[in-house]
Amino acid sequence: FLIDKFKMKKKIILDDYWQDIDSRLEKLVENGVVKLPSLKQFDLNLLAKNISTEMNSSTFKELCYSHRKFLDEIEVNKYLAPKLFKIAQEIYKYKGKLSNQYHIARKVDPGNSKEMYRAHFDSHIFTMVLPIKIPDSTEDSCGELIYYTNARANPKNEISNFIDKLYFKKYANKKGLEKLSKYHQKKINNFKDYQPLLFFGKTTLHTNYPVSPDCSSYRLTLLAHFFDNSPKYGIGSLLRLLRGR
Repeated sequence: FLIDKFKMKKKIILDDYWQDIDSRLEKLVENGVVKLPSLKQFDLNLLAKNISTEMNSSTFKELCYSHRKFLDEIEVNKYLAPKLFKIAQEIYKYKGKLSNQYHIARKVDPGNSKEMYRAHFDSHIFTMVLPIKIPDSTEDSCGELIYYTNARANPKNEISNFIDKLYFKKYANKKGLEKLSKYHQKKINNFKDYQPLLFFGKTTLHTNYPVSPDCSSYRLTLLAHFFDNSPKYGIGSLLRLLRGR
């Protein structure tokens, strides 16, 4: 009886969390980006502790046990992925599988000088950033996401994709981003509200401010990527292979 009661309570919570997902996805298609409801109702402190322990000193880790368990608990593959799959088929003529997903945790320690201003486009059609632990900073930045929606058109093929990515590399630094901001609207999200951000990964240029040394803790986000419609041995596949080495 207690197990059934727990399952019923969990279902109510999840149904409530995802209740307006259809209207939010309409905004995604219209604007290229949308926020989802806050994750504060979940035990993020415990989740951050477990994932951080599994990551150890790594900056990136692909779908560790606690990460996978959380995605299963909020039932991303029931409430969100199938709807994104339908959009991908209708807009991008995606012919791949629903299971074509890439999930990775990103943990940046205070003072990390490498994980900043690395502006890039993703190879997957959709990218979702789930904030799990966001530090405070008294003086400087705490790793805020910088993004430019519709910074480029959707690449027609892998050659144009490569050329675009190469061209936009000149903006992968502080001065470059300042220059780009004169021509494209720069948006910033500090994730203090713990609302996941969902956007079109292939057309949204994005990067992060540094996690300054005075930050109260590390910064942990879960990055969910859905549906890479590039060739099997495209740029994205190669980069993920190198990252996993």
